[in-house]
Amino acid sequence: MDLKEEKLESQEIYKGRIVNLYVDKVKCPNGHISTREVVRHCKASCVIAELPNGKFIMEKQFRYPYDDVITEFPAGKCDGDEDPIVTARRELEEETGYKANTIVYLGKMYPSCAYTDEIIYLYYAKDLEKTSQHLDENEALKLEEMSIEEIEKMADQGKLDDAKTICALYYYKNKILNK
Repeated sequence: MDLKEEKLESQEIYKGRIVNLYVDKVKCPNGHISTREVVRHCKASCVIAELPNGKFIMEKQFRYPYDDVITEFPAGKCDGDEDPIVTARRELEEETGYKANTIVYLGKMYPSCAYTDEIIYLYYAKDLEKTSQHLDENEALKLEEMSIEEIEKMADQGKLDDAKTICALYYYKNKILNK
């Protein structure tokens, strides 16, 4: 059986700076007609960045939708059609003040495939060179250096909730550490 749904019509409900909301009418594989509420979001990149001392850069950042400070790897959205690897390099330097001389693609993840088309590309960066931090006007974050064991312990204890960070950690352990 073909599982693909056929889009019959699409109505834009909201157009924002970062997301757009649509209500689409679809024909399901069984022939029934249904609606799908879809948040269209630009692609983004996330970087697990290893410092020369063997530790990794973590960010603590207040995330308004959760009303909480979240611990995560550096990340950010692509500007327009920007290549995700360019985004990864740019966001790493802007947020942390480190330039990556080596960057490796790890994979991609769909943060919430039930209602958004967002894709986050995951990278591993090393051979970092200190430059300067250039945060966005309304961006505030605290940087911390952590060992991979400390990050894994946070995840094991349920203190690491950010999906892109957990996925990047998984890919790092399986593609970089287990080479």
